[in-house]
Amino acid sequence: MATVLTSSQQTFVDITDQRKLSAYITSNLPKTQSENPNVLPHTYSPSWASTNLVLTPVIFLDQTNVALNAAGLSITWKRKDGTGAESALIAGESASLGKLTVSKDNLAASTSGMITYICYISYYDSETKNTVNISSDITYTLVKNAENARLAYITADTYVFKYNTSSALVGASQSTLTALVQGVAISKWQYKNSSGAWTDYPTTSDNSNITSGTLVVKPTHSVFVNNVAQIKIITNDVDVYDTITITKMYDGVKGDTGAAGSAGSGGLSIILGNEAQTIACTNAGLVATALDVTIPFTGYVGITQTACTCSVGTLPSGVTLKSNTAATASAAGSVVLTFAANGTLGNASAMNGTIDLTFTISGKTVTKKFGWTKSNKGNNGSNGQNAVVFSVYAPNGTVVMNQSGSLVLATSAYSGATAITGTYQWAKYIAGTWANISNATSATLTVSGSDIVNIQSYRCTMTYGGKPYVDVITVEDKSDPYVSEMLSIGGFTVKNNIGGVVPYVIVRTNQQEVDSLLGPISETEPTSPSSGDYWYQINHTKQAVTLMKYSGSAWEASKDTQKLKYTWYKQDKDGKESTFGKTGKVIYLSAADIDSLVTLQCDVSN
Repeated sequence: MATVLTSSQQTFVDITDQRKLSAYITSNLPKTQSENPNVLPHTYSPSWASTNLVLTPVIFLDQTNVALNAAGLSITWKRKDGTGAESALIAGESASLGKLTVSKDNLAASTSGMITYICYISYYDSETKNTVNISSDITYTLVKNAENARLAYITADTYVFKYNTSSALVGASQSTLTALVQGVAISKWQYKNSSGAWTDYPTTSDNSNITSGTLVVKPTHSVFVNNVAQIKIITNDVDVYDTITITKMYDGVKGDTGAAGSAGSGGLSIILGNEAQTIACTNAGLVATALDVTIPFTGYVGITQTACTCSVGTLPSGVTLKSNTAATASAAGSVVLTFAANGTLGNASAMNGTIDLTFTISGKTVTKKFGWTKSNKGNNGSNGQNAVVFSVYAPNGTVVMNQSGSLVLATSAYSGATAITGTYQWAKYIAGTWANISNATSATLTVSGSDIVNIQSYRCTMTYGGKPYVDVITVEDKSDPYVSEMLSIGGFTVKNNIGGVVPYVIVRTNQQEVDSLLGPISETEPTSPSSGDYWYQINHTKQAVTLMKYSGSAWEASKDTQKLKYTWYKQDKDGKESTFGKTGKVIYLSAADIDSLVTLQCDVSN
């Protein structure tokens, strides 16, 4: 059986509208306003009366920005109080030249404490002779009494302890954690032990107690499991807590410098200062209080801090990107997400989810998943049954190095506030389909590093009370010797179910490409070919790519193949595997293969 060396994925989209009009709204002030009830009259921060709130629509036709004074563009503003009906603007709200200005603290008079401003945009496209209509909205929330908001959040002055090739500690020798709380009291600090259980932080000379707002963590403390320490702040409300991860990072042993060569570079790493967040919600599954969630991140090549940027993936309903600051060689970056009050996060019954964060560092990309979980205190399901929350997580991290060692995947399940267990079945995503793992029926699964080729997805189905609950987790090998990347001639989109694109895969090891293309990819034959030259011929009519070889006088179809084997799989827009059956380094993907959206995976084997 061939060994899979590396895998890559890419999503392709069929755009079925004629020309796409899109818009978003920028705001000069935060989307949360605080009311101070301890003075009369009440004061508001920030005050829209002192610093007017200005909302500006940013409009694009396809990828081209449309000026607010462009011919054929019409902009109208409406408002909505809470979940009420839309209405006209009121006193203190005025629109001019496409922008909306609010000069009064109108949230104070809102019966729901939430105002949504809706921008209706109409544009006559002179090129297609069509009128396109869209809308965009932005929501502002009033926090009437900060003391009633129950929050807990941990910050740290470093998330990494770095060791050189001699295993000597370099850089920071300790990390000071600070717990910020509101409406609750700090109970104590805990850490997750090797059994996966939370236990009190051990007594050390560095901490006089474990009940204050700060905690000193040193690499010598016995809280690290496989070089990772997971630390938690407990409050007097069991539903209000936060966790943080501290990692020991070792520089890989570099090869000797040859007569003409140079020392190899270290592997790429992205460290998140916040990997998951619990969101306090009402018993109806709505975000109880507007919350800004900060996700610090730092990039490393080996143990050298390196500049990197972050691209945020699709956000659930009610979550917006507040800020995105790139990391530098000396300072951490951060992504700040705003969870709006009364947001459903996609669906009121959805209890957890993830947000893709794609980092670019040294010309390469690394994708991480930030997890969120609703804490619906007192939330009851139908027929008086408690809501069941089930999730899969990796207590010691989701990364192996050089396909060595192992990692543990664990499950967490609650019915209301009570921990529960059920029956379990683990599955692995192999060759485009989910396959149950034999005898993997425990609440945890130990995964061997040798089973992880670049990335690998695992699924656990827990059956409880006769109902199945499912969650998926993806693990990765950071230093796999083979890395693949999927590219495409013609891009990653088709339009109106017409035409097609040509995906292909390049493979690298030790930053050098292997099994490169035998020849160019094009619709027209190369000029001035030599005998034995190759050419990948694109034929849109036949919806095929054929490897051609020049005989010295003519191009002829060739039976020659690449050194490596390329097997392709397809998932539809709902993530279900579907029949595809294409092989080869270069393939043809027709618009007929794309039902609005399709994800291809290519496994490369020897």
